[in-house]
This record gives sequence, C-alpha cells and structure tokens, in this order.
Amino acid sequence: MRGSSITFEDYPLEEALRWTRDLGFTRLEMWKHHLKRCKTDSLRQAFVKCAREMGLEMGGFNAVGEPYFQPFGTDAQLHETLEGLKSDLEFTLSLGVKDVLIWEGVRPKGYTDLECQERLLPRLVELFQAAIKLAKPANARFLVEPHPFTVGMNDQFLIKLFDTLDSPNFGVLFDCCHFGVGQPHDYIGAIHRLGPRIRHIHFSDSDQKTSELHYVLGTGRLDLAAILEAFKSIRYDGTLTLDLYGYPTPIEGTRRSIPKLRHAYDFLGLAI
Repeated sequence: MRGSSITFEDYPLEEALRWTRDLGFTRLEMWKHHLKRCKTDSLRQAFVKCAREMGLEMGGFNAVGEPYFQPFGTDAQLHETLEGLKSDLEFTLSLGVKDVLIWEGVRPKGYTDLECQERLLPRLVELFQAAIKLAKPANARFLVEPHPFTVGMNDQFLIKLFDTLDSPNFGVLFDCCHFGVGQPHDYIGAIHRLGPRIRHIHFSDSDQKTSELHYVLGTGRLDLAAILEAFKSIRYDGTLTLDLYGYPTPIEGTRRSIPKLRHAYDFLGLAI
C-alpha cells in the first residue's frame, strides 16, 4: 500500500517513517518539507537507504503549492517557475522516483472561465512544454493536482491543457477531497470526463466544504463506492495513495481507513 508523509505533517521525519511502516505501508509518497535537511544528493540517497532498511520504498515526491509556482505573473516569474520545477524534478530523481506532484496554478481573482482559457492556458502550455522536455530523458512525469481554487478545477480547462501537451510525461492527479469540494455536485462526472488523463489518485473522504481537510475514509460525505465504480468504468490502472492531510489524528485515522483502502486496491485491481 502507498501512504503519504504529508499525512504526518506535524511529525518529525523519522517518526513519520516509523508510523507509516508500522501501519502497514510499503511505499511512501514524500512531502518536500519533510526532506528539508536532505540538501545534497548524498543525503537524499542516505535517506532512501534508511527508508528502504525500514521496509519503505519511495513512491513519488509531493511539491504541491510551492511559493515559486507563479506562472501567471511576469515573464521573470514564469522563468522562476520553470527553474523551480527543474529543481523539484532533480530532487525527485535523486530519490529514485519518477513522479513530481505539483499543482497548475491559483486562479486569479475575478477571472472568468473564458479569460482563464484565453490568457492563462497559453502560459501553462508554454511552461509545461519546457518542463516536459526536462522530464522526458529520465522518463519522469509531472502530475498536476487541481484544488478548488486553482484553474484546473474547471474540467474543460484541464482537458485542453492535457490534450494540448499530449505527453506521457504529464498527467492529472485526482484528489477526492479537492474535487468533492470544488465540484460538490459532480465530482463523479469529473472522473468520467477526465478519464485516462488521470494517472494518480489521492484517496480520502471529505466534508465537501473544507479544501485542505482530508477525512478518514467512510466518515465524510463523499460517495466512495460511486467514486470507485467510476474509476473502474474508465479502466483506471494508475496509482493510488491514502491522503489524510489536515486530519487532526492521522495515526488513528489511518488505522480506520486501511480496510476501505485495501478494498479500493482490490476493487480496482491495483497492485498493493
């Protein structure tokens, strides 16, 4: 099973690793800020070795929401954003993994859907075309995670971005909590519309009100059975991570989520 260190945001790195292992996970999606002291390749490799000796393999690098990501500003900010993506890609590869988890940009206040497509979409296409060139030689991927307040929560925008880029080195990360809040009446429809563009899932429940609060599976308002049915109908064959970011008691919450997490893996036929 795949866990996420951001679930244990308030815990020191070694403690987060121990709890992840003890709760039964074998693969771990690392949050960037848990690795703030891994400032060199040798330190990152030492960390990976330590995690492996504890029974944990790396499963992706979460750099979502970094301050450098400002693609809709000046040309200088666009350049700085690309440099930030390049740095996070290098960090990801030094961990021995291929997936860089990011987002696609906060929607500027007051922008209509049409303005986003006419003015912001070309900026993102330019940015990600350059980023993909960096990722392609290493067969790495940038996976964007839409939030209720980012431009990709509009399915039409996200589909145009993905289809314009048309690259195996780019994909969509479907976070159940974020889509449950951003599209409270049609998060199931979003799965069908996005279809094979979705290449990773953050599995959680949600109160459908709070963007950054990922609930224990089965304790929120999401129709988890319908979510799994939708993914099965599109023949989803990507990866899936339990994400309880923001939940106040993550150890207890993870324990309670594991039976439903195992069911999701089995139902979708995904390797645990």
